[in-house]
Amino acid sequence: MTITLLPLITYLTKNWNWFKKFQIPLGVMLYIIAFGSLINATAYLAFAAGVILYTLGEMLVAPSIPALISNSTPKSKAGHYQSIISMSSTFPKAIGPLLGGILIKYTSYTVLYLSAIGILILSLFVFKLGQSKLKKMAN
Repeated sequence: MTITLLPLITYLTKNWNWFKKFQIPLGVMLYIIAFGSLINATAYLAFAAGVILYTLGEMLVAPSIPALISNSTPKSKAGHYQSIISMSSTFPKAIGPLLGGILIKYTSYTVLYLSAIGILILSLFVFKLGQSKLKKMAN
């Protein structure tokens, strides 16, 4: 699926400038919907839908973050900020399984998914705040 749809996303970002503004928030919204669909999922189809939505969200978010950093930082500092982004995306992958396992052990999958949704909603607000600050700096 990823190989099939990435050229479409590339086309959209190159030819429709408005899509770039919504690419990351749309991807995060797909993450939220994916985790929300898993809360009460009991059938295989529900899990498959969650995975598909999560994958679509990741296809929108993952490639756009480095591009956003590159476009919004001074060229002399781009490497520095890219390394921070790389570390900040690797660290959760390292501790996520441990913390998720602890959360599931002492609570439930529902709490895990709701926690993820809460963090994603918070990230949307942080992203919007960052966009506002970038616009102010540009003016």
